[in-house]
Amino acid sequence: MRDCSTIYLNGVRREVRGREALMMMAEWLRKEASLPGTKIVCAEGDCGACTVLRAFPTPDGTPRFEAINSCIATVAQLDGSHIVTVEGIQNGPELSPAQKAMTDCHGSQCGYCTPGFVMALSAMLERHDQVDAKTASNYLTGNLCRCTGYQPIIDAAVMARASKTHSVAGRYLNDAATDDLLATQKKPVTIKNDDVVYFAPATLRDATTFAAHNPGFRVLGAATDLGVQINKGKPLPQAILSLHLIPELYAIKKNRTGITIGARVTLADLRRATMDTAPEFSRFLNLFASPQIKNVATLVGNIANASPIGDTLPFLLIAGGTVHLASRPGGKGPVKKRAVPMTAFYLGYKKLAMEPGEIITHVSFDKTPPREFLRLYKVSQRKDLDISAVSGAFALTTSGRGPARVVTSARIAFGGVAATPVRVPGAEAALQGVVLSPDLIETVAQLIAGALTPLSDARGTAAYRRVLAANLFRRYGQEVLGV
Repeated sequence: MRDCSTIYLNGVRREVRGREALMMMAEWLRKEASLPGTKIVCAEGDCGACTVLRAFPTPDGTPRFEAINSCIATVAQLDGSHIVTVEGIQNGPELSPAQKAMTDCHGSQCGYCTPGFVMALSAMLERHDQVDAKTASNYLTGNLCRCTGYQPIIDAAVMARASKTHSVAGRYLNDAATDDLLATQKKPVTIKNDDVVYFAPATLRDATTFAAHNPGFRVLGAATDLGVQINKGKPLPQAILSLHLIPELYAIKKNRTGITIGARVTLADLRRATMDTAPEFSRFLNLFASPQIKNVATLVGNIANASPIGDTLPFLLIAGGTVHLASRPGGKGPVKKRAVPMTAFYLGYKKLAMEPGEIITHVSFDKTPPREFLRLYKVSQRKDLDISAVSGAFALTTSGRGPARVVTSARIAFGGVAATPVRVPGAEAALQGVVLSPDLIETVAQLIAGALTPLSDARGTAAYRRVLAANLFRRYGQEVLGV
């Protein structure tokens, strides 16, 4: 058992204990590690000024550095990682390619956001020798500039070229450090500070035992929500469980009909894994969250957060989504496992069909059949990195050809229109067995508008959401009909 979070920081091994381990990484870097190059602005994971690079070695794969937000990630949850900050990317007196390009293109402007941009560009150069403007923009969706605009920064990204002498992986991912972290990850962690206990077990059995003995425990995954709450002054939960040391929860398993995703699989890895099994879902994952968020956030976290506007939830409702749970009642005996369909998992606002002491270990869903017409939509005020007002998921299969096509199956789900994400069974039934036509699409759109009872909030009124949901189906109908 360890009593510390073990990381390599710019190539130096660090053990962080007690209060410091429960600090946000950005705050710890600035106040305790004397590395103030990492900036804190929004403290919500939105602006990217706090971006650092993280590599987490696993026994089954080669670690790679990816950009993450350090303002909403605790030091403890990054245990077992290589962390590189803006102070660590310069090689001797020579600026890194990202730093030099930002300087040459006058992309620094006021300079406060610049370290975050430099780190995002450095992550980009770990994957690409050079990029075009579109690729650069995709890598920078999690970085906000507050001065004269993006063009000098985009110019810098296009100008930058990867360099072997400045490769972050080449400089920091040496075998000795990686082997040390892999060995360290086999040892569970308990960190205590005042009345807070943080536990990171190395087995599912130990995780469920902790859950059984600590009512009210919280699972700390990516902390993309919990980290924001803490930064706004809410106290840490008294019992915190991290699953980051359990190898089986990083697994992605595919079979003939579906795919099973472990609780620690990130959205970035999920997007890559579903390119062939659920290509529309893979495409949709590009439309929300920044690279910094997707590199740590998980599908299971999106499910457990239980937000009615969780972006992945409508898809899971129509794709045969199943939540896999584990518990050890009373902390004794074998681990008990059970599965709950997504359609029965949400009982009310933030209320889940979970028993005390249960944790979500995996989620599974069906592959998209070749003949199924699946479309996923999200409407928000901004295209990137914004909370949706309404999201929709629609899937139809038909038989026959041309104007005589008959609907053989239909599934419709929405987020943002109720206290939970919902299916619309009345609209689904109206489609079943009917010839597909513009009149049918319009009839079902009106059924949808009549079936939903949304709430009004800052992102839209109830009337707006009702009209929007119906219009999303009309748009889908036009795509199905090819008109």
